[in-house]
Amino acid sequence: MSALADRAVTDVRKIHLEMIDAVLAGGGVAPVATIAAEHLGGPVTVVLGDVVAGEAGSRRVAEVPVHSGEEVLGHVALYDADPDDAHEVLELAAIAALTAVTLRDANVTQRRATAQFLDELRRPVAADDVVGHARRLGADLSHGASALSARGHTERILATIAQEFPGALAAPRGDRVEALLPSADGDAAARRLARRLGTTGLSPFEPDPAALGRALHVAELSSKLEGVELDDLLGGSWRLLLASGEAERRALIDSTVGPAGELIETVRAYLAHGANMNATAVAVYAHRHTVASRLERVRALTGHDPQTPLGQAQLALGVQALDIQRALSVR
Repeated sequence: MSALADRAVTDVRKIHLEMIDAVLAGGGVAPVATIAAEHLGGPVTVVLGDVVAGEAGSRRVAEVPVHSGEEVLGHVALYDADPDDAHEVLELAAIAALTAVTLRDANVTQRRATAQFLDELRRPVAADDVVGHARRLGADLSHGASALSARGHTERILATIAQEFPGALAAPRGDRVEALLPSADGDAAARRLARRLGTTGLSPFEPDPAALGRALHVAELSSKLEGVELDDLLGGSWRLLLASGEAERRALIDSTVGPAGELIETVRAYLAHGANMNATAVAVYAHRHTVASRLERVRALTGHDPQTPLGQAQLALGVQALDIQRALSVR
């Protein structure tokens, strides 16, 4: 083989690898058309079923079919340029485009199966059945998992989860993405992922596979609680309240802040400002004496004195439970 021919083969391999790398990175068909156009010096379009990518020019100079077996599924075309290796590069683009669509269809099937599995977890399911079903989907939940609920750009979230947790189960669920994140080190890695994604709800690590449905519920609920730090949600009173039942939370609200009515926001501000009367007055745009009067009314209505540590603790629990119940009403 001559040096010129050897260099040509090397260039073709580089182009092929470049296209396949773009496809495996989740770019789909569009980068395949872009890479082909860059190497051929003219616009390239890929038409494959319902997928159309790239740009057309004024004059089509070369075209190759995209086929699966004997069935022609579409084509790749070059415009306004006619290099010697046009057909060779277009054939590589056809192969890469078919790979991209095949992966897309496989991902759609996997996501649908995962979404169905996550729905099934909402009902009582034995641990062995959970582990067996998850294994068929390519995940090991035998030691449990953290549950995650994230809102944002669906494909970006799914790609990030796949990168950080190759063994995770993730699927779009309406305007969010749900995922189960198995990890050998508890929820440490899950916390890092949640922080990277931003507005995300996360459950504490759940070691019992049969309880992962409850973990998904906790993750979804915590994603709706704005202004609460992730570490706070995963520990202390927030963790207990998120894991408790709705009836228990309502009972707690009724026995604490429920009778306070419209005074709850003053209680919230008072607690948020470390029980400082002056800071609370500034926050609620009221005189200090007005705040004191309101807190006295809270004591009379609820039986909990906001100016004592015990009363503050009880009222703080009530406010947290109320925030969770309000989040439940957001669909």
